[in-house]
Amino acid sequence: MRTLQNLETKKSGILTVSYKMFFILSMAYLVVPVVVFFFGWLKLHYAIIAALLLGGAFFLSSRDSINDYKGNKLSEITMDIPVAFILVLIVLSLLLTVTFDIGEFVWGTTDHAFRRAIYRDLVDKSWPVVYDLTKQTNPVVNNFLPDVNVGFSYYFAFWMIPALIGKIFGFFIGNISLVLWSALGIFLTMLGMALFIKRASYAVVFSYVFFSGLDIIPYLYFQSVGTKEWMWLEGYTQHIVYISNINDLLNVFNQCIPCWLIVILLMLSRNNRSVGLIGALTFAYSPWATIGMVPIAVYMLFKKDYEGCNNKLLLKNVFSLTNIVPAVVMLLIFAPFYMANSNATSISGSTLSFYGSVPAFLGGYLFTILVELVPIGILLFKDYRKSILFWVTMGTLLVMPFYKISGQNDLTMRGSMPEFFVLTVMLASVISNYIFKNKNSKAPRTSVQSLTMIGAVILLIAMSMVALQMLLIVVTSTFDGSERHNEDIYSLEDIRDEEYLDLIDEQFFVYDYEDTFFFKYLARK
Repeated sequence: MRTLQNLETKKSGILTVSYKMFFILSMAYLVVPVVVFFFGWLKLHYAIIAALLLGGAFFLSSRDSINDYKGNKLSEITMDIPVAFILVLIVLSLLLTVTFDIGEFVWGTTDHAFRRAIYRDLVDKSWPVVYDLTKQTNPVVNNFLPDVNVGFSYYFAFWMIPALIGKIFGFFIGNISLVLWSALGIFLTMLGMALFIKRASYAVVFSYVFFSGLDIIPYLYFQSVGTKEWMWLEGYTQHIVYISNINDLLNVFNQCIPCWLIVILLMLSRNNRSVGLIGALTFAYSPWATIGMVPIAVYMLFKKDYEGCNNKLLLKNVFSLTNIVPAVVMLLIFAPFYMANSNATSISGSTLSFYGSVPAFLGGYLFTILVELVPIGILLFKDYRKSILFWVTMGTLLVMPFYKISGQNDLTMRGSMPEFFVLTVMLASVISNYIFKNKNSKAPRTSVQSLTMIGAVILLIAMSMVALQMLLIVVTSTFDGSERHNEDIYSLEDIRDEEYLDLIDEQFFVYDYEDTFFFKYLARK
């Protein structure tokens, strides 16, 4: 049996984790909520067909996960991991989940007002969710909204399992389930990172939480000279916004947790026959992240360094059932569901048109690249300069800012999540390998090596300042009595604070929903 890494000789306190076991657990984590969505939202016959097709693809991919291109079983990849490391990851996953305000136990950003209301409605209301706008008790909201029923459209698959538990056992148990479900996703992702870098290193935790650009530098500069009203910590350019891991977790955990797990599964793939299934699942969790996932999935489909690969088998397996069928199923169901409400993408176009001039656009673009991509490029270049995935990732991030979708630009903020997490995993690998090599090296460092190390450490500290600042804000705001926004909305059917009204009306409500393709032909009545 071939192993990725034997950290210690076999003895008690060591847990052997196999790639196949990780693959099955992670895929089940991603597939089961989607199947619950099918049965909660679709007409029964469509739900059964979609579930059978997706479930069948899951079964075939699990059986096929360690086969080579001729269908022969490859030697299983395993990794011996200290139980203590596993326990630390479990504890940290739970701690991080609560810190990111999942479950609403600490202070959270205003985005959590939306997340809390959505989750409450998924628990309390019948599926598919339809809102009776006559039930709005806030007079301002009631006067603004028409007295009609509206459908609900959003990417909420991540909440399906906890919401189902909440329906059965009550909102409190459902809320605890949400915490545990989120922690499980974080744990599986960090475990997958350890499998990828072939070492049980806490570099995976550091990189997962603290990965960012050098946003702290422009932030401090603009704070010193006076900020513009639209500016925030990572919003130093108005129309091009790249986001750190921690801000994704603090604001859109429902999108980034499953997205990052999908990235890990793609990076660990041993053949290309299930890339379509893995990548297509992104569409259920985040249509924005799907845009960024496409270049990565396409590369994984056609890369040639799989064991036993040759060009003829590579192309043949591109068109496997597990590549084609799940992608078609996800597209046919979720595309009509999201398109039922097109208001969320009403602001879109060339980023140049939003800046108004070529110099203004180039200034914002080059500034963004300098702050967000150059630092991580410096840290990774030596180890990954020959990696095609690295260049696909960087190339995608260089192109993405040329187009804007939504006011804050969800294309760059959320569409870039897969690419930045590829870089996150690579950074964990570089840090882990450096620590391991220097720990076991007896040769003294040269002055150049020492200066390089010092420079890298300073760069990492500067990159981590965004996360440190956000964690500090969460902790201090939790304990100093700062106003919490978690319950500002409460329910989209009874909006407490009218300040959120425009966004809710634009992003979540489907007017004349019974005339849309999804609700007319696919949805349960």
